[in-house]
Order: sequence, then C-alpha cells, then structure tokens
Amino acid sequence: MLLHGSYASSRWWTHFCAALPEEVYAVAPDLRGCGQSDKPDAGYTIAEQADDLAALLDALHWDSCHLMAHSSSGAIAIEFALEQPHRLETLTLVDTVPVEGVFTPLDGYLVLEQMRSDRDLLRTALRTLMPTAPIDGDHPELLRFFETLVDDASQMAPAAFTEIARALAQWNRFGDARRLTLPTLLVWGERDAIVDRAATTRTLIAIPGAANLEILRGVGHSPMIENPTALAARWVDFILADFDAYAAVRKSALETTDTEATDADVDD
Repeated sequence: MLLHGSYASSRWWTHFCAALPEEVYAVAPDLRGCGQSDKPDAGYTIAEQADDLAALLDALHWDSCHLMAHSSSGAIAIEFALEQPHRLETLTLVDTVPVEGVFTPLDGYLVLEQMRSDRDLLRTALRTLMPTAPIDGDHPELLRFFETLVDDASQMAPAAFTEIARALAQWNRFGDARRLTLPTLLVWGERDAIVDRAATTRTLIAIPGAANLEILRGVGHSPMIENPTALAARWVDFILADFDAYAAVRKSALETTDTEATDADVDD
C-alpha cells in the first residue's frame, strides 16, 4: 500500500510502480480530498485519515500489507501502525514528517490559502518538492507529467489545502512511538529542503523497529519521482528481508513498556 503526501495524488507513484517487479502488487489510493476521492469539508485529522486507510483495507479484504508512506502521510501511517499493528507486515516512511508533528505559522496558512487560486505559486511549491527531477523543455514527457500533478493539486478539496497542516500541528506521537516494533525503514533524500535530517533522525531514534536510515544521494523530498528505480529497489530489498532480528527488538521494547506500566502502578 502506497500513501501519497500533501498536495499530491496516487499519480505520484506512477513511475515507482512501473519500477517494481511484476510479482509485487501495489495499490496507491487517492487520500481524502485528493485525486478522484471524495472532497469533503471535514475529516482531515490524522486519526480520521488512518480510519480511511483501515476502511480501504477492509474493502480490499486484506488482513495485512506492507505500507509505504510519503511526507505528510507518514503521520497517517504511524497512527495506523499504533492503532492496528497486526495489519502491517512492514512500515516504510519516505521523507516523512517527524513523529512529533509539524507546526505551521500563521503566515504559512495564508500561503496555503493563496495556493488554492494561484497556479503559479502551486507549481513553484510542487517543484520545490522534487528539486532534481528534470522538468523542462528538454524532457517534455516529464514536463507533461508534472503539469498533470499540478492539475491534481489544484483540484483538491478546498479544505485540504489548510486542514492537513492543522491536523499535523495537532498530532504528536513521539511518546507513543516506542510501541512501534514492527520492521520499519526510513528513507530520506539528501537534498530534501522540506524535512531535514535532524527531524528524520529523531523519528528514527523514537521508533524501536526502525533499524536504519537509508539516505538516497542526489534526490530531494520526492524520490518516487526523482529516482523511482532506486527507491523501488531499496523497498523490495527491505520487504523481502529476514526479520528474525526484529524479534529481539520487539521483545526489548515490550519489556520496557511493561516495566514502565508496573512502575506507574506502584507510584499510584
């Protein structure tokens, strides 16, 4: 299962899916308010969007899946993993928002509101998300693809332009992340101008199941567009790995949680 980020759609995974082996069956949904999905005025909290993911898995009759999430949808994936860990085989977070959420200042919301009606501003914002993609006249096919992504973003639900940012400002799972013991991979593009390495490292340290941070050289915030082949190869290697080593991590994390619970009972 592949989850896109803010101002995006399932189309962002087009080239990534093309780079996957035929044996891998991937589903990339349009999240609430995006792409071809419904565009309501409400329902954009992280918990509500995690419920959307659960409903999708139910509709597909999937007991579990490998989940990859990009950017803001990393929060949705973490929320889902905390609430329904039995439904995930692995978790992959690509240039994810940090596990403590993201604060957007007031002037940032004003810019987000302006992006609803200013296509040039929206185009510039999306271009910042994929700095190394050759989007120019020398690559007409990619340029046309990029303009389609701008079209998708411009047709988002009006509420989604700002409500996703508000949802991330109200969401913080840093203290709960110690319960994430399933195999987790963090991927970060070294030229990411949106999420810095320090924030990604904090998320890495907070999640016991996250054994490694994979740094992709020469790409920015959106490796599924900038270098889909490299991202696909790394993801396939990860989901096919032997996860026996994670058993010790899981046992240690659970023992720590049980100890803390016992100490709290004594204090009470």
